[in-house]
Amino acid sequence: MMLRNFGFGAGCGAVSALLFAVISTASPLAFPLYLVAPLPILIATLGFTQQAGLVASLIAFLATSIIFSPLAGVIHAISISLPSWFIGYLALLARPTEGAANDNRVEWYPIGRLLIWNIALSSALTIAGVLMLGSDYASFVDAFEKLLNELVVFEPGMFAGIVGADKTTSISTIANILALVAAPISAAISSVISVLLLYIAARIVKASDRLPRPWPDLATISMPKIVLPVLLVCLLLTVLGSDFSGLFGRIGLASLLIGFCLQGLAVLHMVTRPLKSRRAMLVMTYSVFILLPGWPILGFAALGIADFWFDFRSRFNNPLTPSPSL
Repeated sequence: MMLRNFGFGAGCGAVSALLFAVISTASPLAFPLYLVAPLPILIATLGFTQQAGLVASLIAFLATSIIFSPLAGVIHAISISLPSWFIGYLALLARPTEGAANDNRVEWYPIGRLLIWNIALSSALTIAGVLMLGSDYASFVDAFEKLLNELVVFEPGMFAGIVGADKTTSISTIANILALVAAPISAAISSVISVLLLYIAARIVKASDRLPRPWPDLATISMPKIVLPVLLVCLLLTVLGSDFSGLFGRIGLASLLIGFCLQGLAVLHMVTRPLKSRRAMLVMTYSVFILLPGWPILGFAALGIADFWFDFRSRFNNPLTPSPSL
């Protein structure tokens, strides 16, 4: 059994390495395939034990090192394999329920804390990417200026009609704007993708009857209250900080907003359970996310934050209402 699990883990690691490597082809599907590179590691960890997940991470590191270079292998391990294995490992943590010594009931690692770990890892990896682009804020901005200058070479029409000093000023202005918003947006998108991949991996493993823990009621997701002072710190850094301190504050704030938004959506799923029009309301709500990208996040994040004080789900939850998974 263990050898079979390790064999499956090795296969998952090889698949993850290939998904990582496909980015070098620059094909239209390369980037979407690259984004799902953590999925095989998550599946191996959730469905075939954490040891199989470690084997998958090791094989992915070795394969990436062979295909590209040892540095690429290290990047894959730090940014994809090990974070995915760690999240899967946490998802499988359990301890006996207090007062249940004579039965097999256990308490599984809370989904809200898993959400926080996803956010924390996404923020940390984004900050690491920022520091790789520049050791100080000036060099970070300069990296965007160099990128824009290279784009102008390939697409001269980008600044058609603007020449000389005006062109240089325009490139510098755009570079500063990108330095302000690119990393926070990247952190927010990374948080969404990491949570989505965990959900997909768990669904795949559950469909094969290999998920050790029971499927949680996602409408009960609630992050620990420690996130509130962290949110305050990020807000203070965003408003009062400059250069890297302000940027790191924006990265943390953007990632936390995703977490609060998901908690707000969980509140919506819970309080609408007694309603006959629930399905239509949820479809319209998620349609708004597509039609007005970005803005609904703020509204549901505010709902998620308010839930810490008003506990909407306890107020509106009907104990006689069935509890579906969403």
